[in-house]
Amino acid sequence: MLKFPFAEVHRAGNFKHGARVISLGGLTSFAAKAFVLAKLQAESGKTFVLVTDSNKELETWETDISFFSKESRIAKLPAMDTDVYAGISPHAETLEERALALWNLSFAQPDFLLTSAKSIITKTNSPQEISDLGAILIRDREFPTNDLLAKLAGCGYVREEPIKSIGEYSVRGGIIDVWSPDAENPVRIEFFGDTVDSIREFDAETQLSTNQLKEIRIAPMRPFSATAQDFKDWAFFAKEKFSDEKFARNLSDRTQFAEQGEDFSGWEFMIPLVKPRNHSVFDFLKDCVFVFDEPPIIEQCLEAFYENLDKHFAQITEQGEIGLNPDELFLTGKELREKLEKLKRIELRTLGKTAAVTDEEFQLSKSNGGNIFSGDSVSSRNPLFLFPAAERSKDFGIGSRSTRKYHGNIREFAGDAKTESASFVFQSNGIAERFSDILRDYNIVLDTSKITIGELSGGFEIPAFNLKIFTESDIFGESTQGEFQAKTKDKRSKTKISAFVSDFRDLKTGDY
Repeated sequence: MLKFPFAEVHRAGNFKHGARVISLGGLTSFAAKAFVLAKLQAESGKTFVLVTDSNKELETWETDISFFSKESRIAKLPAMDTDVYAGISPHAETLEERALALWNLSFAQPDFLLTSAKSIITKTNSPQEISDLGAILIRDREFPTNDLLAKLAGCGYVREEPIKSIGEYSVRGGIIDVWSPDAENPVRIEFFGDTVDSIREFDAETQLSTNQLKEIRIAPMRPFSATAQDFKDWAFFAKEKFSDEKFARNLSDRTQFAEQGEDFSGWEFMIPLVKPRNHSVFDFLKDCVFVFDEPPIIEQCLEAFYENLDKHFAQITEQGEIGLNPDELFLTGKELREKLEKLKRIELRTLGKTAAVTDEEFQLSKSNGGNIFSGDSVSSRNPLFLFPAAERSKDFGIGSRSTRKYHGNIREFAGDAKTESASFVFQSNGIAERFSDILRDYNIVLDTSKITIGELSGGFEIPAFNLKIFTESDIFGESTQGEFQAKTKDKRSKTKISAFVSDFRDLKTGDY
């Protein structure tokens, strides 16, 4: 493994000289990884698609990348973690986040797209179909009101009077109120015939206008459209597909709603029967760099997911429950492998390539010498090998470690601070001032240029850069992450209320 020359990694990061895969070893924390990725992305100017093993880490990644790359445009594309064969609909907020990310991707790429392994294998509509879900209205231009109302109903908006939450719309004559998921406030659109006469922001509490706008973008609330006719069509074709008598009862539970043009619990994973999804997030991205955080863990997660998916599908079919084939909802292992083989990518491997070789040898021994690339079925005897260790890559070692935790022992910290140079990240000016006052009691005057106000998941140091960063939790032993998540929840409270209301309305007679 090469020693860490940052300039060389920058050059390699541009991927202009044949380096398709870069392996970065030694980075031990989210914050350290975010620091390096922010530098590489700024140097390359390309979209970085960061793939984690699950949705859990996405908020932490967003926090840390935002800290080191404040001007970057960052989007999140979470996976729908709902079991596709459990007859349960995905959470409305997850659908909203996916819809917003894909809709924005259909127009332009962000600097960072944060997503998860299951998300990249989830099949979607085409970029053109996604872009058609929403609407862009411009003052003094035509946009038929019937078309707008059809779009709103089809892509997940709920009609309410008056509107109070994200994802709602109302109609009063030639006036349509709507609250898009990417907007701080709802808007009131006045039409003269089919011409947009005025667009005004307004306060949801007082219903009073606050600002005139020239243009408004209305994003979809879910990443696919479904109308009453689509459900009726589904009922017709579902009776043909699941004509075996063993499916009769389970099918009837759904068609009694679908034949009336109504949705049913879990319909999101059944509607591809009449509105197939033949694309994935890969079709939205061009000339980008994929970053896989700990490829062995991602591979293990996908292996387990594919295996459980196949088993569950076989189980429900045997029990007389209806469901679409996994291939209709997700990319197969073979399809995913083919896509990854063409990607420019960075692999973040804390333990480096040596450990990867050991892992691969272990997987090969489990496969008993069989043909691991035969077919799409995935099991313990047929590893995916999405990130083969034998693949040629540029390997770099970046030594990093977490900073020491002082748990509020300021005297001990002050003793170390006299001999060390470090930077500090605090959530507020008040905490920074408190810290500076405390250090003055130990005859230490803190350089204000080394204090940053912001959010960071934890401190770290990279000796090669002579870089050491402490957060307030490292020094005082207080968790800043909980406060950050609370702030995030406050910002999204209106959306969560909307999600709850949407979930509540999904209930049908006889449901718990």
